[in-house]
Amino acid sequence: MSGDADLTERVLLAGPVMVRLVGAIPRVQEILGTPVIVGGLAVMSRLGRAHRATQDLDALRRRAEGQPSGLEVLEAAGAVDMNEVGGFLETARGTVRVDVLDAGPHDLDRQFSDPTDRLEATAHRWALDTATFMRIEANSIDETRAVETVLAEVLVARPGPLVAMKLKASVDRGAAKQATDLLDVVRLVTDPVASRHVAREFTAVDAQVRTDVAHHAAQQFFDRRPQTRRMIRNLNVAGIDDTLVDAAGEFLAGLLGIEEDE
Repeated sequence: MSGDADLTERVLLAGPVMVRLVGAIPRVQEILGTPVIVGGLAVMSRLGRAHRATQDLDALRRRAEGQPSGLEVLEAAGAVDMNEVGGFLETARGTVRVDVLDAGPHDLDRQFSDPTDRLEATAHRWALDTATFMRIEANSIDETRAVETVLAEVLVARPGPLVAMKLKASVDRGAAKQATDLLDVVRLVTDPVASRHVAREFTAVDAQVRTDVAHHAAQQFFDRRPQTRRMIRNLNVAGIDDTLVDAAGEFLAGLLGIEEDE
């Protein structure tokens, strides 16, 4: 994709949790092939900073006809305490919670009656088709002032697809997860660099994706504005207030043609 000169393809993240998550990526690549990193770590990587706590590594994979599911692959690799989205995997950096999303070959073939179901399928495909490699480095300093550093080169979802995936995820999860999903959206669309890529990528994507993202953005940033403000405010993240949340909504409204009801 052209015009990427200001979208960083390398990032340094700090802290022991980041070391553990980034250090787990090679093991996840070993068992899943060439996954795309999504979720909180992907957002932080695209923004170039660890703006919130995350304990999970989220991976999206393209599943070919006849292949086992990502959950089956994860369990075969020794993951434990499995649920419907993932499990705990032993890696060189300790045990890490890994959630796996699959995009199958026929996910877009059916007729969708629900915009959330459709957005799940189309956002996954968009993320897979446009992801680019990033060099992610993480380091931490222990009590003896020894520095631990890990490095991974991995496909990471781009800002636009991440916004789509986060908006979809925000409507069908518990309040705590909804809050962090919406915080990620706010960060991506108010960051000076990432927001330019969000705008560019939404301009280029299929109109149906824009329509479905607009539906979810209107729901969260306008129809449910008081609840969204409150959930994000309760995260107690420095620099995030109602004004910034409203600015995120206005950005999405202008980008996607959302008309707020009077």
